[in-house]
Amino acid sequence: MIEKMHFVNIVGPLKSFDTFVIQSFIPHEIQLENAYNILHSVKGLFRFDDENPYQKLEEKVNKLGEVADVVFEYDDAAPVGIMPVHMLEPEIEGYERQIETIKHISNSLKEDLEYKIQLRNQILPIKNLDIKVNELFDFDYMKFRFGSMAIDNFEKLQDYIEAMDVIAFEVSRTDKLVYLFYFTPRTKKFNIDSLFASLYFTRIRLSNDIKGYPKQTLEKLNEEIEELTQRVEELEQQSKAYIQKHIKRIQELYTYVAQLNGTFDVRAMAVRSKDAFYMTGWVAESELSSFKEKMDSFPSVTCVFEDDETNKNAKPPTKLRNNWFFKPFEPVVKMYGTPSYNEFDPTVFVAITYMLMFGGMFGDVGQGLVISLFGYMLYRKYQNGLGQIMIYLGGASVFFGFIYGSFFGDEHLLSSTFNYTPINSMENMMEMLGSAIILGVVLILIVMLINIRNAYKQKNIAKMLFDRNGVSGLVFYLAVLGITLSIVLKVEVHPIVVLLFVVAPLILIFLAHPLDNWIQKKEHIFPEDKGSYIIEALFELVETLLAFLSNTISFMRVGAFALNHVGFFLVFKILSEMVSKTENSINGVLVMIFGNILILVLEGLIVGIQGIRLEYYELFSRFFEGEGTEFKPFTIKKS
Repeated sequence: MIEKMHFVNIVGPLKSFDTFVIQSFIPHEIQLENAYNILHSVKGLFRFDDENPYQKLEEKVNKLGEVADVVFEYDDAAPVGIMPVHMLEPEIEGYERQIETIKHISNSLKEDLEYKIQLRNQILPIKNLDIKVNELFDFDYMKFRFGSMAIDNFEKLQDYIEAMDVIAFEVSRTDKLVYLFYFTPRTKKFNIDSLFASLYFTRIRLSNDIKGYPKQTLEKLNEEIEELTQRVEELEQQSKAYIQKHIKRIQELYTYVAQLNGTFDVRAMAVRSKDAFYMTGWVAESELSSFKEKMDSFPSVTCVFEDDETNKNAKPPTKLRNNWFFKPFEPVVKMYGTPSYNEFDPTVFVAITYMLMFGGMFGDVGQGLVISLFGYMLYRKYQNGLGQIMIYLGGASVFFGFIYGSFFGDEHLLSSTFNYTPINSMENMMEMLGSAIILGVVLILIVMLINIRNAYKQKNIAKMLFDRNGVSGLVFYLAVLGITLSIVLKVEVHPIVVLLFVVAPLILIFLAHPLDNWIQKKEHIFPEDKGSYIIEALFELVETLLAFLSNTISFMRVGAFALNHVGFFLVFKILSEMVSKTENSINGVLVMIFGNILILVLEGLIVGIQGIRLEYYELFSRFFEGEGTEFKPFTIKKS
């Protein structure tokens, strides 16, 4: 069913805005409407243009959590409180300054650590060099370079290096590179540098801070790096310990900030004057009394409630309220569309008819139990509605399985065990197809009555009386069914009956548009282009006749799939008996197991889809518009 809505107008002092929003909107389901669109003609009202001060505060608190590897999450069950920004900001920044002080020291040590690691990387290739590195920078007439080149290029260099003013010697090597020094007179350095560059020599600059023998310097650097690393880790632990010490209070601050930041979006839907705020929205009937009680704690805030029918400023949203059994079928309805506020909620109708059609098409006790078991496992793991629907569909399959006497395709086990006579689908083929058509007729009549009810609620008299799914269509359909039955029973029908109950409703359906204009007292009852209207109306009339016929016959598939289900089992039963006679009997059992799995997956999926098709195309199209707006109450946005 669709829950009744009440429109609420709220006026209060601007200084109480945040407190009111947090303490009233969070605990209750209220869908806000844009107050500016409703009150824009009132002078002295304008939109909120405040900058959100809470978003940056929330980011700061989250960064405090990152220090201690804590991820703050907003808890819907957290106690509702309020702290003004001038109290929140200093406290949060106090924690932030303490962490920044430790971080500043840590960053300084990290820079020193990074530099010493660079020095170590420079020394590693020359760690076995027996010379003081700093003395290499003291030459007056010589220049040296240190670097690496490919092994092949180094070997080529040896062929002509003796004829040049350069001394090169290898320091160390890897699988692909040779690390080397080369020395050359200062006057020749440009030529020699060009030569080595042509051999893809990569220079490695040695820092002036490298003193003494490389091996000794390396040992000292390793000690310093280890000490710095330990000191940095100690500072990080110190930051974590500080946050952990105050984590309870920081979590409370996060709750306050998250509430304020999350509710800041309310300003986009509200308006204000110099001293007051104004809000409008929808409250569900189930929330109305508790919301009114909450308003008593805000004597400075005034709330005026309007009934859904008296309010002309906004269209009521749709909130579906069904019990736990039928609620899983709400998504099936919403896939087609959300019911309008004054429209019939087809959830219960869909649940009953879908289970009925699925069970009729897929009646088997054993396979129904498998479907229910799989649905139960799916629901337990993911808590979704699909699992619940599968439990119900499996139950419907079990129910019809007892009627058909089928247990994993065996049509004798149940009847002999429980001593009853089931309905044999193949022996009662015409009765099965006839029952399916009767089911379709009954369902079509029901949805036409629902459409008439919808039109009455919407105060659309023309739709209620002259629509092909309204009173005229209902009378025509009943008359055609009655005439068809009289022909079967060989009962004569008077021509006046045909004229009144068949021809007259068709004429009304044909003239539905002009009659609608007449009821609404429009200036022009008929459109200006009468020829086009007549042709279009004739085509729609023919479409109506074909729709009645096709929709009714379409339900034959319920019986056809029931027969098809039995036929599949017969095929695999014959194959199983053939295999058992020619080979080991276990192979016959395997054939039946494979057949059951194939039928369960393939035919179960097809029957499920066909049931949805019948719901949407044969039934929903006759009464359900699905143009409603879903009820979306305000909730705190979560980062």
